[in-house]
Amino acid sequence: MSERRWHFIPATVSLCWVYLGVGAVLLVSSILTLTGTDGRAPVLTVIAAVAAVALIAVAAVGLARPKLRGR
Repeated sequence: MSERRWHFIPATVSLCWVYLGVGAVLLVSSILTLTGTDGRAPVLTVIAAVAAVALIAVAAVGLARPKLRGR
């Protein structure tokens, strides 16, 4: 039986840059939405902000450590 693994780090440099760009846009959008909201923060916006930070972290690891790409 073959073992399946999850691959979090993008396989190429260009995909790392795409992940970084999408994460940055998503984070800026979430921050703008959260600063313009009076009262309680919308749950989906907070989840989107956390996902954006995770996406940026994954892209940064892929750019900083080339041997980890595609693993």
